[in-house]
Amino acid sequence: MRRLDQGQGEAGVKILHIGNIANNAYNNAKFQRRVGIQADVLCYDYSHVMAQPEWEDAEFEEEVDEYYPDWTRVNLNGFRRPDWFRYLDFNQLNADHFNGRKPFFRGQFALELKWMRCREAVRTAAQFVRWRWAYSRLVHHRHDQLQYDDVASQCVQARYLTPFLQGYDLVQAYGLYEPKFALLIAPNRPFVAFEHGTMRDLPFEEGKNGRWISLAYKKASKIIVTNPDSILSAQRMGLQNIEFIPHPVDETKFRPQVTSLTAQMRHAYGREFVLFCPSRQNWALKGNDKVIRGLADLVNRQKLDVALLLCRWGQEVERSQQLIDELGIGRNVIWIPPLNKMRLVEFYNAADVVLDQFTLGVFGTTTPEAMACGKPVVLYFNEDVHKWCFPVMPPVISAFTPQEISFRIVELLRSRDQRITIGQQARAWVERYHGWKLVVEKHIRLYHEILGS
Repeated sequence: MRRLDQGQGEAGVKILHIGNIANNAYNNAKFQRRVGIQADVLCYDYSHVMAQPEWEDAEFEEEVDEYYPDWTRVNLNGFRRPDWFRYLDFNQLNADHFNGRKPFFRGQFALELKWMRCREAVRTAAQFVRWRWAYSRLVHHRHDQLQYDDVASQCVQARYLTPFLQGYDLVQAYGLYEPKFALLIAPNRPFVAFEHGTMRDLPFEEGKNGRWISLAYKKASKIIVTNPDSILSAQRMGLQNIEFIPHPVDETKFRPQVTSLTAQMRHAYGREFVLFCPSRQNWALKGNDKVIRGLADLVNRQKLDVALLLCRWGQEVERSQQLIDELGIGRNVIWIPPLNKMRLVEFYNAADVVLDQFTLGVFGTTTPEAMACGKPVVLYFNEDVHKWCFPVMPPVISAFTPQEISFRIVELLRSRDQRITIGQQARAWVERYHGWKLVVEKHIRLYHEILGS
């Protein structure tokens, strides 16, 4: 078996990361390339700003469209998207098919596309039948099966991706749809499914997405679990092929640093303390309402002079704004646009305390990013859920109710020495249990196990 790292005169194993939710594929490939692994990324039909390399590594201050950013209008200060990251647009592929031709009659292109897809469906008929049979055998106990037309349509889409998978020894597929395509395109090639929280509920849905992701997880060589609570779903599905690997966080970028933003914020907002909660506005997943009610307690009962920075993104921005108005604490809330990662480093360092999420008992990337910057983090943290993942629990401050959130913040704000001590412990924990080198090492061990090298 060829080596994962490139030795002299020896070809390295090639890994393709497909899909790029939250730039996790981009970061994993970037970290793996640091140690010599030939890792590429294919991102298709997902143009959200937070799945763009520019969002992760470029330094810029302009606001961009959340779903269709136009980077030609942004000063990226010299950053260029690496050539190992490729974005594929299915709509552009269809446009390229017509190659600027003018139609002879109305509806010609739509008819051509329909014919092209029918032709592709015929070409994939054998593969479709093979997977329809495999799926039926796999989930017959659930008394539900994928519809023929759905499987056929997925095979057609998968064929678009097939040419881009040539020459790779292993595919690492992210999110909901990517494991499905990895399953269809190369059923005999090993692939890794990367879980983004998609294991919590989706495999148990009655619709086609639930059936697809359930099949993909069961057929994957390995499943990388990034959310510790997903172990419950894995056990429910009877999965044995799981491996916990933390979300990729680059502690060489997220690090303590002096920033002029600290003084600027205190001067601009006129407050003694600054709290920062960058989580998207989604009450069910993030518990933003608890943060807002906790702030009301801090201001009205504890009489603390604080400003809370919230990012204006997510499904329930208006709902959060209404609650803030109802509680009469608008003067203590500062709304800012979503921040790219280089800007986030500044804001983490400028804040006194960082707040994450308060419902699930686990954390995403906000907590380790802020910890790497040496900041105390308050969130709801369920230790029991994390015992199978970490030998040592992270030094975070756990709170669940608005009153608990307020109490924990008061403790931190009244002792600067405590904030510094917890921040130093937090940084050390990230370096040892969540750093980029640890993530790469875990990936390499997993790849060796799959490829038999």
